[in-house]
Amino acid sequence: MIRPLYIAFVELNRYIRDRGALALGIALPIVIFAVMYGAFGGGTAFNGTAHIADLDPGPKSDELIDRLSQVQGLDIEFYTESEMDDALSRSAVTLGAIIPADFSKSLDAGEPTSITFRQRGSGGGEGQIVASIIRGAAQEIADEALVRSVVNRSIPDAAATPDAVDDTIDAILAQAADSPPVAVRTQIIGEDEQDVILLFLPGTLVMFLMFTIMLGSTSIVEDRRIGILERLLTTRLSVNQLFIGKFISFVVIAAFQAFILLGLAFVVLRPAGPTVFAQMIAFSILVSLALSALGLVIAGVSKTQDQASWYGVSFTLYMSVFGGAFFDAGTAAGPLEFLSRFTVSRYAIDALRSIASGAETIFDQSLEIAVLGAVAALGLTAARLLFRAAEGGR
Repeated sequence: MIRPLYIAFVELNRYIRDRGALALGIALPIVIFAVMYGAFGGGTAFNGTAHIADLDPGPKSDELIDRLSQVQGLDIEFYTESEMDDALSRSAVTLGAIIPADFSKSLDAGEPTSITFRQRGSGGGEGQIVASIIRGAAQEIADEALVRSVVNRSIPDAAATPDAVDDTIDAILAQAADSPPVAVRTQIIGEDEQDVILLFLPGTLVMFLMFTIMLGSTSIVEDRRIGILERLLTTRLSVNQLFIGKFISFVVIAAFQAFILLGLAFVVLRPAGPTVFAQMIAFSILVSLALSALGLVIAGVSKTQDQASWYGVSFTLYMSVFGGAFFDAGTAAGPLEFLSRFTVSRYAIDALRSIASGAETIFDQSLEIAVLGAVAALGLTAARLLFRAAEGGR
């Protein structure tokens, strides 16, 4: 048993020293998952910039700016009117807001006023959203100013002083701000409302485990072509020991890859605790057993390195697309659901998502464990029958 382990150690050492393999197996999945997490995760807050030319020295424009500054994700850049026109002419700004000089005076007097939006073309999607935010904040200030004006004119001077009315209105508005009569909440709608980490992490992990193992199968074909496997048999290694050593090397490399990727994900994103991490590592090893057996089958049926690469890439793409690496193939009967039944990745990804969510443990994955175990056993049997150390030989 020591000799197959030595082969696995040599292969792992060669994998670690291969910068190209590390870039494909470790760095690339990290980059892809980071891009997906940045695109689909991180909350739903809007990020944009309000380009404003404030011509009003009064308190109402200051209040408007203060309210805009409290909008999460909204930055404010100030311009003079001429700077705004110049930025629009150069397309540095696609939409800008100009607060008129009489903005505060008109509102205090209960008279209508307006904010001018100057835009280039349609103003862009971001610009239109920013314009809506500015309109909403300005309308709130205008409504409050109108309430003050109407109340002050309606109450006799003897009943209450203007300052007392303003204090009362301020208190009512503050209370309404703390406990708004209409609460707005956001719900992210999706299949089972899964967190983006649970949606993409298992699929990315399984896909790149397949890529690494399938590329390993091409190395076996190349070693057989140039005679390395045949020369190894001139030592004390038997064919069975060589076969077991290659199988263990596949599993060890995949387990090492899974440990690094999951370890980084759990340290940086902290989706769950150490117990869940340990269970995901354990299940990833089972996945590696099944995929390694299939990788050896591909190495056995392939006559050339190009043929092994084509088989491996086709296998990985089929498993990733129909196995639900990046989208759920669904549980309702249909062609996608039917095809997904014949993929290892469906069972692997479903189990990893269930474990990562904390809803289930590894011991609840009886079906998935049975399927992966059967694939590993049948794959190893077929791979041993196909395994040969020399071209045209056994």
